[in-house]
Amino acid sequence: MNITTIIELENQEVEAIAGAKLVFAQEQIEENIIETCVECFQEEESEDRISTEEAMERVFAKLQEDGVIPANVEEFSFELPSCERLKSKADNMADIPQKVILSFVS
Repeated sequence: MNITTIIELENQEVEAIAGAKLVFAQEQIEENIIETCVECFQEEESEDRISTEEAMERVFAKLQEDGVIPANVEEFSFELPSCERLKSKADNMADIPQKVILSFVS
Protein backbone atom coordinates (compact mmCIF):
# COMPACT_ATOMS: atom_id res chain seq x y z
CA MET A 1 0.00 0.00 0.00
CA ASN A 2 1.23 3.49 -0.83
CA ILE A 3 0.36 6.47 1.31
CA THR A 4 0.62 9.92 -0.28
CA THR A 5 1.41 12.82 2.03
CA ILE A 6 0.77 16.41 0.97
CA ILE A 7 2.50 19.32 2.69
CA GLU A 8 1.12 22.77 2.01
CA LEU A 9 3.52 25.65 2.67
CA GLU A 10 3.09 29.41 2.52
CA ASN A 11 5.38 31.22 0.08
CA GLN A 12 7.19 32.85 3.00
CA GLU A 13 7.86 29.47 4.62
CA VAL A 14 9.39 28.12 1.40
CA GLU A 15 11.51 31.25 1.01
CA ALA A 16 12.78 30.98 4.60
CA ILE A 17 13.67 27.29 4.25
CA ALA A 18 15.27 27.67 0.79
CA GLY A 19 17.13 30.87 1.69
CA ALA A 20 15.86 32.40 -1.54
CA LYS A 21 12.95 34.57 -2.69
CA LEU A 22 10.36 33.48 -5.23
CA VAL A 23 10.64 35.32 -8.55
CA PHE A 24 7.31 35.62 -10.34
CA ALA A 25 6.69 36.05 -14.05
CA GLN A 26 3.49 37.51 -15.44
CA GLU A 27 2.06 36.96 -18.87
CA GLN A 28 -0.88 38.85 -20.34
CA ILE A 29 -3.19 36.17 -21.77
CA GLU A 30 -5.98 38.48 -22.85
CA GLU A 31 -6.81 42.08 -22.08
CA ASN A 32 -8.33 41.19 -18.69
CA ILE A 33 -6.54 37.91 -17.89
CA ILE A 34 -3.03 37.68 -16.50
CA GLU A 35 -1.19 34.46 -15.68
CA THR A 36 1.28 34.56 -12.81
CA CYS A 37 3.75 31.77 -12.07
CA VAL A 38 7.10 31.16 -10.39
CA GLU A 39 10.00 31.67 -12.77
CA CYS A 40 12.86 30.81 -10.37
CA PHE A 41 14.27 31.72 -6.96
CA GLN A 42 16.74 34.50 -6.11
CA GLU A 43 19.33 33.89 -3.38
CA GLU A 44 18.86 36.16 -0.35
CA GLU A 45 22.58 36.78 0.11
CA SER A 46 23.24 37.67 -3.54
CA GLU A 47 21.55 38.43 -6.82
CA ASP A 48 22.16 34.86 -8.03
CA ARG A 49 19.16 32.96 -9.29
CA ILE A 50 18.65 29.25 -8.71
CA SER A 51 16.25 26.86 -10.38
CA THR A 52 12.97 25.94 -8.76
CA GLU A 53 14.21 22.34 -8.62
CA GLU A 54 17.30 23.30 -6.60
CA ALA A 55 15.26 25.45 -4.20
CA MET A 56 12.69 22.71 -3.66
CA GLU A 57 15.48 20.16 -3.08
CA ARG A 58 16.63 22.43 -0.24
CA VAL A 59 13.11 22.56 1.19
CA PHE A 60 12.75 18.77 0.96
CA ALA A 61 16.15 18.18 2.61
CA LYS A 62 15.37 20.60 5.46
CA LEU A 63 11.94 19.08 6.11
CA GLN A 64 13.55 15.64 6.12
CA GLU A 65 16.26 16.85 8.51
CA ASP A 66 13.56 18.27 10.81
CA GLY A 67 11.69 14.93 10.80
CA VAL A 68 8.64 16.24 8.93
CA ILE A 69 9.43 13.90 6.03
CA PRO A 70 10.63 10.37 6.91
CA ALA A 71 14.31 9.65 6.25
CA ASN A 72 13.49 6.73 3.91
CA VAL A 73 11.61 8.95 1.42
CA GLU A 74 13.79 9.62 -1.63
CA GLU A 75 11.39 11.06 -4.21
CA PHE A 76 8.93 13.93 -4.04
CA SER A 77 6.97 16.23 -6.30
CA PHE A 78 5.96 19.85 -5.95
CA GLU A 79 3.56 22.43 -7.33
CA LEU A 80 4.41 26.11 -7.30
CA PRO A 81 1.98 29.03 -7.35
CA SER A 82 0.40 29.55 -10.73
CA CYS A 83 -2.92 31.01 -11.62
CA GLU A 84 -4.90 32.95 -14.13
CA ARG A 85 -6.81 35.90 -12.81
CA LEU A 86 -9.11 38.54 -14.09
CA LYS A 87 -7.81 42.07 -14.02
CA SER A 88 -10.13 44.95 -13.26
CA LYS A 89 -9.42 48.67 -13.58
CA ALA A 90 -8.98 48.97 -9.81
CA ASP A 91 -6.94 45.77 -9.48
CA ASN A 92 -3.47 46.42 -8.09
CA MET A 93 -2.35 42.87 -9.00
CA ALA A 94 -1.13 42.20 -5.45
CA ASP A 95 -3.02 38.91 -5.02
CA ILE A 96 -0.21 36.54 -5.99
CA PRO A 97 -0.98 32.91 -5.07
CA GLN A 98 0.44 32.01 -1.68
CA LYS A 99 0.73 28.19 -1.49
CA VAL A 100 3.44 25.73 -2.45
CA ILE A 101 2.49 22.03 -2.42
CA LEU A 102 5.08 19.33 -1.76
CA SER A 103 4.02 15.67 -1.84
CA PHE A 104 5.64 12.26 -1.42
CA VAL A 105 4.67 8.60 -1.27
CA SER A 106 5.74 6.36 1.57
